[in-house]
Amino acid sequence: MSALGVSVVQYAPHGTASENLEAMEPWVGAAASAGSHLVVFPEYSHAFSPGLGEKWAAHAETDDGEFVQGLVSLSQRHGGIVIIAGALLRSDSHVLPANVQIAVGPEGILARAEKIHLYDAFGASESTWIRPGNLSSPQMVTIAGMSVGMMACYDLRFPEVARRLVDAGAEVIVVPAQWVPGPRKAHHFDTLLAARAIETQCYVVASDHPVPQGVGHSQSVDPRGIVQVKAGESSEILHTTLEPDVLRDIRASNPMSQARRFEVTEL
Repeated sequence: MSALGVSVVQYAPHGTASENLEAMEPWVGAAASAGSHLVVFPEYSHAFSPGLGEKWAAHAETDDGEFVQGLVSLSQRHGGIVIIAGALLRSDSHVLPANVQIAVGPEGILARAEKIHLYDAFGASESTWIRPGNLSSPQMVTIAGMSVGMMACYDLRFPEVARRLVDAGAEVIVVPAQWVPGPRKAHHFDTLLAARAIETQCYVVASDHPVPQGVGHSQSVDPRGIVQVKAGESSEILHTTLEPDVLRDIRASNPMSQARRFEVTEL
């Protein structure tokens, strides 16, 4: 089976969907030119305001809004590459929007993952503006033969979120993030990404905002916890390949899934 080509964009999102779509196109083009099947952008890629707040939340769109349709057009213009990015999406069934990570291809949204654990920590209050994600079964998207699941930023601190993705068949876990800087926060990000990869025996691919709104450190970690590529603190694009044979060899040599004695259940 061929490898999955992935590009990771460490990107500082702008305040509106139209600004971001214009700024994202060169990155998508670079990923397609590198032969990638998938390009990953950070959390809040559709619209971002430092400190969040009412202005930020007011940019929420529907599934057929400007941002999603713009990503569909980007995919179509660049060979059908799959784009994963974070967006605020609203629906008629909820008062508040959700923080949603979406995988988009030329035909539309392929999979979505609502942020389950909101960032009400270190003085922040994300839940003031958006709702917690639904606890429905995780959605997977198959890209170049590999099963890809998604989760957002703060969910990284909860190992059961990654475990739910693996139980649903994930071989790759994509983590769009805006990992807020602070004491030891970059160390936490690096450590948690490696831990999620090792304990799930998955590839873990994370895209963060650059400094000062994030810690940077966007990266791809293999199922052994080995960092394949890693960004610094500034905007940049990384290219790597995820080898399904490596993943399967690791799972065969250490069959952790067969040794498990607990399941993940809702509280």
